[in-house]
Amino acid sequence: MAQPATNDIDSDSLRRAAIDRSVKGPVLFLFTNGAFWLMASTILGLLAAVKHVFPDFLDHDWLWFLQYGRLQPAHLVALVYGWGIQAGLGVAFWIMSRRTGQELRGGHATLISAGVFWNIAVTLGILGILFGGSTSIEWLEMPKYLWPVFLICFLAYAWPMVSMFARARNPGGFMISAWYMLGASLWFPWIFITANVCLHCLPGLGAIGAGVSAWYVHSTILLFFVPVGIGAAYYFIPKVTGRPIASYQLARIGFWALAVLGGWSGMQRYMGGPLPAWMPAVGAASGVMMLMPVGVVGWNHHLTTLGKHNLVQTSPSLRFTFMGALFYPISSLMFAVLSAFYTGASLQFTHAWYGFQIVTIYGFFSMCIFGAIYYIVPRLAGCEWLSVRLIRNHFWFSVYGISAIVVTSLVCGLQQGGDMNNPEKWNLGFFAVVGGIKPYIIARAVAWGLITWSNVWFLIHLMLMVAGLGRRSSSPTLLPGHDIEDPMHNLTHPTHA
Repeated sequence: MAQPATNDIDSDSLRRAAIDRSVKGPVLFLFTNGAFWLMASTILGLLAAVKHVFPDFLDHDWLWFLQYGRLQPAHLVALVYGWGIQAGLGVAFWIMSRRTGQELRGGHATLISAGVFWNIAVTLGILGILFGGSTSIEWLEMPKYLWPVFLICFLAYAWPMVSMFARARNPGGFMISAWYMLGASLWFPWIFITANVCLHCLPGLGAIGAGVSAWYVHSTILLFFVPVGIGAAYYFIPKVTGRPIASYQLARIGFWALAVLGGWSGMQRYMGGPLPAWMPAVGAASGVMMLMPVGVVGWNHHLTTLGKHNLVQTSPSLRFTFMGALFYPISSLMFAVLSAFYTGASLQFTHAWYGFQIVTIYGFFSMCIFGAIYYIVPRLAGCEWLSVRLIRNHFWFSVYGISAIVVTSLVCGLQQGGDMNNPEKWNLGFFAVVGGIKPYIIARAVAWGLITWSNVWFLIHLMLMVAGLGRRSSSPTLLPGHDIEDPMHNLTHPTHA
């Protein structure tokens, strides 16, 4: 009687293996290049923090382009476009193919070519910023002739995902992780086209242009980075724990609440500015209301992992994903504080906004992506991760570094906001203000240094895996745990699925 079940398991394993082979090239390409840009971004972030408080550092004639005003936007462009979108597309592509049961039907050369041109565009964009060609539009500082290249390359990856979803074997079911990936692949092109057409093709927008720029930043965060991060968490938490999602009703509520509210925020960044009053008001309201879908998702994840928290000690994928899920409500609370009129007016032009961007893109999104990469790459490369120590160090250096950046940025923002609203300090010069926040920026530089060190080894570790030089074993690379009593745990852990 057990023979049919065994045949089903073997058939399912062969189907998953075929899917993995079909997406192996494009996904590993995106992961490897994304990891390179992540390392570059953290180095640029470190240099920007140092130059912020020590402008004479590396002050040589031939290094004239290493200025804070150029390093900081280059750092964020590398983080967003070099790492974030590339790695997010890689995870979304793999999850969509696995969740829908669809292999990639051709187009491998097109996807690799699109990835090559994407990385060329990122390189030209960062060089353009460093050498004085910045547009001075937040997150769109790259020379404006590059945005059609980014759009075409993104669509090259989005279209196969939409096709996979349309051909899914269970189109009537609510596949929560696939829905989030589908949403991200459709929402980002709309956001990107709207912002670039308005800011580069419609002259004379004036103050509205600043509002559109702020809308683009926050819509990209909420409608690309957040959906991919949540979708990854919804896939890997049940996968590793061996438990189904606790409530699909809560999953639906969280998804549609994000879809409805995510595109309305951003203009609260300029509350009190020369914009129609309803624009910042709508943005502020949506920013505070985002607490609802965040709470729904967080509660659903908690119910799903109930009784399985001990696996966080041993599973690299679950440990990174679990920490990313914890950073999600932190980022939402920070966003609500920045959006509320009572607090946002004094924080709108401070380092607190930088802290929000980092906690969302690195603390939440990237930690979930790291968890996904630690799960996906062994299945594509055919080998296991070499070093438990490197994985553990990557985790703790990332957690300590991001926590330090977020805390110091928020405290720095509170101090800046207090100084700007204190009449007794209105006559202070720029350098006096910079001097007051110097300790926080130094702490940020140290934090980026720790993160850079971990990302260098993460890149080396990943490249060894992609080259097929990982550990040859039938058991996954697990972190040492103290609560596992079963000596056969390494052979029965859910990550074998």
